[in-house]
Amino acid sequence: MKPLLAMLAFCVLALVPPPAVAQEAQADRVAVRAATEPTRAGLVTFWEETLSGDPQVKKLEKTKEENVYDFETDFFPYKGRLKLLNAAVTNSDTEYYINLARGIVEIELMDAGEDFYKKYARSYGAWVQAQNYYFNMKRGIWFAPADWNLYAKDFDKYAEEAAAAPKGCTVKSFFGRYAGSIIPLSVFVLVVLLLLAFARKQNKRVWDNHAKALEEQQRGLKMVEESQKIAQESLKHQQEHTKLLQEILAAVKK
Repeated sequence: MKPLLAMLAFCVLALVPPPAVAQEAQADRVAVRAATEPTRAGLVTFWEETLSGDPQVKKLEKTKEENVYDFETDFFPYKGRLKLLNAAVTNSDTEYYINLARGIVEIELMDAGEDFYKKYARSYGAWVQAQNYYFNMKRGIWFAPADWNLYAKDFDKYAEEAAAAPKGCTVKSFFGRYAGSIIPLSVFVLVVLLLLAFARKQNKRVWDNHAKALEEQQRGLKMVEESQKIAQESLKHQQEHTKLLQEILAAVKK
């Protein structure tokens, strides 16, 4: 039991980071966010540069109309006006990432025919999905989804914590990352082991009592057998004594 309790205590202690390290990491995050907040203007500029650099985009030029461009692409057959409807910046909505913001660009192909979206639904849908971008607050740059793996270590929460942790703390980093599943699993295993130990103890007690009862029963049967043997001997002696008396009486009568 003691090793099991020690293991559980180690798992719990491993989840608690050193106060100094946690405070320094939090301070770094605040400083990074204050220095490199993403803006809508920056998102629009990055979007324009990304589309212009796409080899499948043949033309992207601003017109006199606000937020309207002359646009031509080979990704799907389209040549006409493109309107930037909206460019929104929001923080990442997941607990697994820090120093990361999202940029959402919404557009309209103003000269697309009525059947355009039916004919090219898959290619158009993939192209629209690609208009979602990310902002790396640690480096102060926007990047496309295709470049996610290049910058993941800058905003992956656990990767940053592992890099900031002192050497020799890989076990703590591991337990800190998987705390949500390790602690319940450890408690469950401990409870199961306790129940098994209790059941084993109870079973041993039942079997011991059963063996003792069987031993007492065998002893009682042995005593009954001895009593029956004594009774049979006594009956035999009584029969012999009766026979002897009968012989004596017969002799007297003669």
